[in-house]
Amino acid sequence: MKRVLCSLVIALMMTGSVYSNESDVKKIKDKHNEYYKYLFENDMNSLAKLFSYPALFKGFVSELQIAKSEKDITSIYQNLIKAAPQSKFVEMGRDYSEINTSIEDKSILKMREDTYLLVAKYTQRDKSDDSLIFSGRASYLFTNNNGEWLISGVF
Repeated sequence: MKRVLCSLVIALMMTGSVYSNESDVKKIKDKHNEYYKYLFENDMNSLAKLFSYPALFKGFVSELQIAKSEKDITSIYQNLIKAAPQSKFVEMGRDYSEINTSIEDKSILKMREDTYLLVAKYTQRDKSDDSLIFSGRASYLFTNNNGEWLISGVF
């Protein structure tokens, strides 16, 4: 009986340590919303301030990319956007404003006290005929740096 009770207490202590802090989750969601705002406005200077460095990227490109500082963000995002499915709009002389991007779900997983993973399920559609451009997930690694939640990886 003591063994069962000890096991139960240990299990409760372990599961309690992985519960998310709601305040942190809200800050991370807000930071992610800022990320999308700056990305769609093509505001790379503001976008770069949302990251801790070095930051790791793996999108529609074949190899991992590392931003060592804020100035690396513009070139990395140019590469990521150029390889993304919606890049066909530029090739056809159309504008990104003709794309409707919707976030369908955001899941936030606590990895450690200072690390969370946000997984966003999203869909992109052509506004003119509602045809599907892309549907998938993106993951964002958030780390706490001196009390501020910053992105340290986008996958």
